[in-house]
Amino acid sequence: MVRVPSHLMRSGIAVRFAVGLVSLVLVVALALVAAPAPGSHADGAVNVMADAAAAATEVAPSYAASVAAPPVDQGPEPRSAPASASIDMKHVWQSLNNCGPASVVMALSSLGIDVSQEDARIPLRGANVLSGMGPQKVDPWISANFGLRAVWRNNGTNDLLRRLVANGFTPMVTQWMQDPSISRIAHWRVVRGYDDALATFYVNDPMLGRMVPLSYQWFQNEWQPFSYRYLVVYDPKDELLLRRIVGEDWNDLRMRANFYERTKAEALAQNTQNAWIAFGEAAYGYGAFAEAVAAFEKGIAFGSVQGVFTMRSSYPQALRALGRQQDAAVAAQRLSTTTVSPTVAAPPDGFALYLAFARGLPFQGAHLAE
Repeated sequence: MVRVPSHLMRSGIAVRFAVGLVSLVLVVALALVAAPAPGSHADGAVNVMADAAAAATEVAPSYAASVAAPPVDQGPEPRSAPASASIDMKHVWQSLNNCGPASVVMALSSLGIDVSQEDARIPLRGANVLSGMGPQKVDPWISANFGLRAVWRNNGTNDLLRRLVANGFTPMVTQWMQDPSISRIAHWRVVRGYDDALATFYVNDPMLGRMVPLSYQWFQNEWQPFSYRYLVVYDPKDELLLRRIVGEDWNDLRMRANFYERTKAEALAQNTQNAWIAFGEAAYGYGAFAEAVAAFEKGIAFGSVQGVFTMRSSYPQALRALGRQQDAAVAAQRLSTTTVSPTVAAPPDGFALYLAFARGLPFQGAHLAE
């Protein structure tokens, strides 16, 4: 494994190194599929590489930023989480399919920003009333309008949310709105407090109300099929504190590795639909496409996956990455009719393609250097 020297990682050279490495990986991979072996999925491989090439301009800056970021042990010492904590914020009842923007507005209120969910709706969701909100547009919008920032990651934990709240942050999460036996609607809500004695989180939910109590166990169970995804709105002056709380998962590449290992262990131990779906998402994001497909199919075997919106993209894309174009088309069609949640499905994951190709090259591992 190639290790990048720490002094290089902290300099401007890191950015050039990272961009060059990503470009080299893509060039080599393109060369590898230029003359596919007889019997290989040639068309599928070429299509996958076209996706990889198209994603290169997006991947390289993100990769460069991740390797050049300050160590997570810099900055102020986070406050230890007390037995209970709560943060003041307003409550907003959402308009149609507007749980995401309404949650962003509630999180902003904890930082003294008062804005209407309708002002947030078009920038964060677009004009289609049936579309939900993905996390990708939140940071650009709040940065341009309020000078604030947002970061989102998968692989959250209950303990991480407790520590975030204890230090004044109000994380948003994606979960089932209610138990899926009642309804299968993916939903954004904001965590504003917790109580260890009651093993309970308190959330401002744009559909269910203010300070809604959710048990730690229920919270974790209904978070799992959505990759334990969370989003934090923050003041840039607090970024070093936030980095220390999030820890090594602040680095997107390290987060993917941690998420993969965690969910693989959970899937094998729990053998539930939620666990296999979460592992499928993690394996896809880590570039382990064959494992992703196998995990998704184990999850599907348990029953309906209606409402698990992320699978609309990740399962077909994993099949495409394996050159299984026809299977991908069938899966996409099936999921388009069974997944009724309006929440936005993610686009093809350029980082996942990069990791898959880099893992098989002689200089593999530089992207995961510590």
